[in-house]
Amino acid sequence: MEDVRKRTQAEMTVQSENDNATCRVPDSERKGFLSVAFVAAGYCICMSGLYTGSAIAFGMSFKDAIIAVLVGNAILSVYGGAVGAAGAKEGVASAMLARHSFGREGSKIIGILLAVVMLGWYAVQVGFFGSTMSALFPGGGFLTSQYAAAAWGGILMMLTAYFGYKGLNLLSYVAVPAIAILSVIGVTLAVKGAGGWSEIMNIVPKEPMTVSAAVVSIVGSFAGGAAAQSDITRYAKDAKTSWAGTVFGYLIANSFVIMAGYLISAATGEGDPPVAFLAMGLGAAALLILILAQWTTNDNNLYTGSLGLANCLPFTKHKIVIVTGIIATIVGAMGLADYFTTWLSLLGVGIPPVAGVIICDYYLLKGQKYEYGPGTRYCKVNIWAFAGMIVGAVVGFAVHWGIASINSLVVSIIVYYVLMKIFGRTNSGIIGESIEE
Repeated sequence: MEDVRKRTQAEMTVQSENDNATCRVPDSERKGFLSVAFVAAGYCICMSGLYTGSAIAFGMSFKDAIIAVLVGNAILSVYGGAVGAAGAKEGVASAMLARHSFGREGSKIIGILLAVVMLGWYAVQVGFFGSTMSALFPGGGFLTSQYAAAAWGGILMMLTAYFGYKGLNLLSYVAVPAIAILSVIGVTLAVKGAGGWSEIMNIVPKEPMTVSAAVVSIVGSFAGGAAAQSDITRYAKDAKTSWAGTVFGYLIANSFVIMAGYLISAATGEGDPPVAFLAMGLGAAALLILILAQWTTNDNNLYTGSLGLANCLPFTKHKIVIVTGIIATIVGAMGLADYFTTWLSLLGVGIPPVAGVIICDYYLLKGQKYEYGPGTRYCKVNIWAFAGMIVGAVVGFAVHWGIASINSLVVSIIVYYVLMKIFGRTNSGIIGESIEE
């Protein structure tokens, strides 16, 4: 009995050092609201949020912008919250949640899909970081040159992903307050320079944008990330903590960043937020926001990608982070990732249907209860899960009404539910059996 106990403790230590990539997060490592909220906020706070706010600044009044931002992030909160709560209750990442719906072998395909999309965006963001740093500080010498900045930026982002949730958590505790403070300073100076809040309220958009179009832009920009919310919230101590942290991340943090971008651009007339910071004499602030905002989001991209691959490759998450991080950094630094952005956007429409199938399976078919660990039985491949995912993705691509990512999500839920009710009881279309060792 003592040998068994020691062996179990040793296995738990190994899994913990591997960031619990392929097992449930133990209760002893679960986190409270503050930790989950800061990591979720760090994930959401990125340069794309500032640019989204900047984009709608030239097409919407202040009142309409607030409505669009709150509606868009409320949708992301509900969507990401459902996936995140499942991950929190079961203590596992998105790729492992997929084992029960897509099958043990089928979940490997899902893990690869998540990895391709997230690692692809990691490379794109590394390249964007390098080019932006070079543009902002053209006289900065070698360190701020495009390729050098992309290289050291990619290494920074890789470091916190290597240390897993602990690394993300530590960075978020520093970065989130810093970005918030610097953004408030920037907004205050911009509004003051524009003549005060009354002037901001009376701005008439030059190229009007509808609220619905802005909501589509806001939801679409983070639909893929919300689908992998459980990669973060699996460390939450319970579903309530997960929901609260997710809502804080989207409805508070993401809304704040988008509105900061809106106000800075609306007040200065500058469509590039970092350039606006420089114009106001906040060079250090522009540099810090650029580094921290990219860092807190892109390390999550690498983190999520590595978790997806850990579900299907016989290597530790740490090794996967190092290898994939180096490759993605090289690709991004050389500018090669720019050629893949269209394909990555297309693949991004395929991720929400994955979340739709998981949400349907967990909440509607399995009664919010999954089993994991030695002896757990899975099917190898569930044809109907992939059918739901594919039909959802096709609808997302083909239907040009509403929000593509939400259309694909809802359709995948409905199609998978109907197919499982028709064929699931007889196990037709559910191939093989796999027993976890």
